[in-house]
Amino acid sequence: MVLCDDGECSVCLLPYSRMDKIPRVLHCRHTFCDPCLDTMSRVRSGLLTVPCPLCRRVTCVGRGLSLQEALWVNNKLWEQIQEDVESAALEEDEQRHRSRNQSNLISHPHTFPLFRREMKSWRRLSAHETRG
Repeated sequence: MVLCDDGECSVCLLPYSRMDKIPRVLHCRHTFCDPCLDTMSRVRSGLLTVPCPLCRRVTCVGRGLSLQEALWVNNKLWEQIQEDVESAALEEDEQRHRSRNQSNLISHPHTFPLFRREMKSWRRLSAHETRG
C-alpha cells in the first residue's frame, strides 16, 4: 500500500474533511478517515478491533465505545483541513460572485440596455478640453 500525502486517507485516497472524513489515529499512530475505519473494524470477543492496513497492528476499542469515541483526531491534519476549507470557501465565493455577475448580464434584460444608454452619452474630448 502506498502512503499518501498527509491531507488524504491512504485507504480511500480521498482528502480528509471536518464533516465526514475526519482523520483519526490508531494506536500504532497511523491515521485514516472515519468511513475507512468503520469499514475495517470488526467485533471480536465483544471488543471492536481495527487492524492497521499499513503495519497490521490491531487497535482494540473498549466495550460500549464507538470508534469515534475511542480514537483521537489527528490534530495536525485537523488544523490543515481548517486552512484548506477557508481557502476553498473563499475561492468558491469568488466563483459564485463571478458567475452571478455573468448571469446578471445575460438574464436581466435591463442591465445591458442601461449600459448601452450610458455608452451613448459618452463622447470624445477634444484636444483643447484635455489640456485645460
